Amino acid sequence: MKLESLDGRFVELAISAYQFGGGRSTSEGRDWDANWLMIRGRVWDGHASWVFHDPCMTTWEARELSSWLRGLADSNAATVKTAGPDELRRWLTEPNLTFELTGSDHGIISLVVHFDAESRPPGGSSDGGQGLGHEVRLELSAADLARAVDDWDRELVRFPER
Repeated sequence: MKLESLDGRFVELAISAYQFGGGRSTSEGRDWDANWLMIRGRVWDGHASWVFHDPCMTTWEARELSSWLRGLADSNAATVKTAGPDELRRWLTEPNLTFELTGSDHGIISLVVHFDAESRPPGGSSDGGQGLGHEVRLELSAADLARAVDDWDRELVRFPER
């Protein structure tokens, strides 16, 4: 999935593998170890670029992210203005990535992706004291966001919950 801003900044995420091979579904609830995904990231923040490859999210978090981003692509400015704080941010179990909606106007979605821990760039800047890590601000069209989510969904097919 490539989230490419109108100004050329981008966040590209790809699922490369499960963190631990050989996992299997259990009837006793979610098997966390079996469902961690290795995420390969490539980022350009307008000043620097970096890559990372870390277990950043689970299979179910990857699907929740897809649903959340699709909701942003399908929403309108009025919906975004009335959203509560929990609806504006997508948290993951690991602090590596956090996604935040900062605005939506005339089909343009404004997102901030925060990179922390192993996903943070070497010498990456602070986020102004929020504790979320290095931020990359993106503005993309709703149509481009929807296409990126379609790509993510195609990738997710190879990584079902185990």
